[in-house]
Amino acid sequence: MRIKLSHTVPTAVQASPNVLEVAGMFGLGIEQDRQIKLIPPTEVDIGAGRLVFVTGASGSGKSTILRLIETELSDRDDAYVLNFDRLPPIPDLPLVDCFPNRTLDQTLRLLSLAGLNDAFVMLRKPSQLSDGQRYRLKLAQTMAMVESNIMPSLLKVVLADEFGATLDRVTAKVIAQNVRRWVTASGVCLIAATTHDDLLEALDPDVLIEKHLGESIDVVERPA
Repeated sequence: MRIKLSHTVPTAVQASPNVLEVAGMFGLGIEQDRQIKLIPPTEVDIGAGRLVFVTGASGSGKSTILRLIETELSDRDDAYVLNFDRLPPIPDLPLVDCFPNRTLDQTLRLLSLAGLNDAFVMLRKPSQLSDGQRYRLKLAQTMAMVESNIMPSLLKVVLADEFGATLDRVTAKVIAQNVRRWVTASGVCLIAATTHDDLLEALDPDVLIEKHLGESIDVVERPA
């Protein structure tokens, strides 16, 4: 499934006295109206079992790319999107009781994939977890939702902004490797964005999108 992305925003400098004075000091002209191609026309190939890794400096437009993908897919009837930042609330129960429609073995597997396999942690409630542990619990919740077989005929697409950002780098790489294996096995399509390009090897993406500051973007794809 190929999706097309493009995003242009207008920009203008308000010619206040301070703006005019600074512009005069440095010999700059004031553009009253200009269009910036924040995301130039780009095509991305997504599909079952594929992982798309979006990286780049802070403020380069990674989150915008995810929003564009979500908007594009919302108009289609062959995809179901799970946004990592808008998951349903999870009950404040011991983690082993947070997935009522799963057997204990299935729950332990999900928690293990998400790096929450410490016995003391599994008996805690979400409110008792650190930020990094709560992030991993959201990952386990996402996996559970994907594997619940809702809308089985649709391509399931998971959007994860700031992937692994709250984790220490060693843990982040271990979780990224687990996620890569899970994506392949489950047939989900994961689109993960982060400034941390140290996860590139662990995620082993099928599509690498590198968004530079300004209007430049590079897309490298592995054939589907």
